[in-house]
Amino acid sequence: MSLIYRFTPDVLEVEVESEIMLLDYASGKYFGLTGAVSRLTAPLRDGATQDELVAHVTDYYDVTEADARADLARILAELQAAGLVVAAEA
Repeated sequence: MSLIYRFTPDVLEVEVESEIMLLDYASGKYFGLTGAVSRLTAPLRDGATQDELVAHVTDYYDVTEADARADLARILAELQAAGLVVAAEA
């Protein structure tokens, strides 16, 4: 079964210059997303599997699927550790 990743309900997105800032207004934690990673905000808002997130990044940027998958796994782990993203079984 695939996991669906999405922002927690308390996360707000704000664009500041070329960066997307994520703010969990309940905890006060924030996280900045730049470059290809900033493309993840729409699918994470709606909920997406890791495969869908990888496809979303590789559709926009010249990056291999393997590199996108490795970077995405790291980024998702960081966002989950910060309490900004949750994963649930589909």
